[in-house]
Amino acid sequence: MARETTSVSREDYLKAIWELEQDDQAPISARLAEELEVTPPAVTAALKRMNRDGLLRMERDGYIRLTRKGRGEAERLALRHQLAEKLLTDVIGLNWTLAHAAAERLEHGLSPEVEALLIRRFGADSACPHGVPLRGGLARLKRAQHAVLLAAVPVGRAVEILAVYEKDPKFLEFLDARKLRPGVRIRVVHREYDETTTVSVAGHKAYLGKPATSRVWVRVLSS
Repeated sequence: MARETTSVSREDYLKAIWELEQDDQAPISARLAEELEVTPPAVTAALKRMNRDGLLRMERDGYIRLTRKGRGEAERLALRHQLAEKLLTDVIGLNWTLAHAAAERLEHGLSPEVEALLIRRFGADSACPHGVPLRGGLARLKRAQHAVLLAAVPVGRAVEILAVYEKDPKFLEFLDARKLRPGVRIRVVHREYDETTTVSVAGHKAYLGKPATSRVWVRVLSS
């Protein structure tokens, strides 16, 4: 149920706007309300405050644009979230399917000193447990590794999974049960009329509907 008054912080709004951009979705108030589970009036009030603080601007077409100040803060927040995920999975041993939700709670407590130590520990060029680079997000993945969605890969091509959508733990459990995770190589062997895709992975076949193949970014391998 959407909340009338928001306990959602400015940080949550900034990160949500940035993530919508990363996922090639237009940042508009309605999507923010859905993403953050708050009412449209709560979103409107929050955006007005953030506009006043110089973090974003509202365009006439309804799009929300982060300013340089807002984008810088959003990218720092995204980095802390990813570092929290890696701390939970790589150090503590939390299952990767649970890391996103746990990191949402942990990320706000990371000090700049802890952030710097975690970057040194994991390496600035590493990725979160879901395959997204620590710096630059999905945009960097698409640019540097020519990542495309699995849904767009022609039948017969072999690919390497680079990253997966992280916010739905049931989706991650679905992938995990089929041994589909970042770093794994698979081949697209068939696609039905309804776009259900059959892939070959580790000697067995997995069947993925369009909602799944539209949440998996891959790199097409040379034939």
